[in-house]
Amino acid sequence: MTKFTFIAAALATGLSAGTAFAADYTISVTLDTSPQHVRNVWLKDFAEAIEERSEGRMELEIFEAAAKYKDSEAAAAVAQGAIDMAIPQYQLISRFVPAADFEQLPMFYGLDRDQIYAVVDGEVGDELHAKIEDKLPVEVLGRPIDLGFGTVFSTSVDLQTPADLEGLKVRVPGGPATVQRYETMGSVPVQISWPDVPQALQTGTVSSLWATQESVASAKLWDAGVKYAMEDRQAIVQYVPLVNRSVFEGLPEDLQTLFVDTWDEMVDGQRDFAAERQADARELNAENGIQTSDPSTEALNEMRQTLMAAQPALIDVLGIDPAFVERISTVVGD
Repeated sequence: MTKFTFIAAALATGLSAGTAFAADYTISVTLDTSPQHVRNVWLKDFAEAIEERSEGRMELEIFEAAAKYKDSEAAAAVAQGAIDMAIPQYQLISRFVPAADFEQLPMFYGLDRDQIYAVVDGEVGDELHAKIEDKLPVEVLGRPIDLGFGTVFSTSVDLQTPADLEGLKVRVPGGPATVQRYETMGSVPVQISWPDVPQALQTGTVSSLWATQESVASAKLWDAGVKYAMEDRQAIVQYVPLVNRSVFEGLPEDLQTLFVDTWDEMVDGQRDFAAERQADARELNAENGIQTSDPSTEALNEMRQTLMAAQPALIDVLGIDPAFVERISTVVGD
């Protein structure tokens, strides 16, 4: 056998072995954000960890940029078994579980990361996840991961204070609490899925949007006319991992444990990574002509008082159990 023939045979054997050792379990995941987005980038690291720790028995197949579903459709798709896993924003689950809109309540206005984590990573978060699992045939894999604090952007108005939002048509990702917040601010909220945002800005359907520095940078929305931004820390955007219950229960017990434990071990690092990406994205947006302002503490406190005055009625409209809200208040010391 010549040296060339030996190498060719070895390669063929290697390819056959690779095929023979294909993953026993493949979890399909839908994301509607671009490959450069912080959620997508981190999820690929998570997928690599799952494949490595399972010694190739389990893998994630990731469908990006709404190739399968928009996030507004993702929870229902997972519940119906059309896709195995999704990681939508909490507020996009609120049509099934009203309490999932909790982070958009006025009481979260101005809170820092640690105060929010004390809520979502504690008993209140466990209670909410149990509500989601009771309503939908899904498993909540673990603690939520971060996108970051929302920022308001505009194509035409130099935003300096929350009062500058009055009269503007603002894109929102969904959720009745977010809609109500902007109505209280005097804006006109318009629910638009993320993949449709560039066209909405370019056609004038909206002139502003509530998103994050990271999301705007990853989508290069300066090309769609965005020029101004304001960091008023209205609320944080977090993603909750949902897995179809039948799919999760179909995994061997050791892989279920590996799936849950790997997620939990990587969440804290993801949150720090997301915060760094937001800071970097703000700089990148500035380099591309998007000017960001930081409102004064007085301006933020004034808006918080206005929003908090509307919270009792909002809780009633949303159908959130007041006792659940009270338990949140106890944690944040409000």
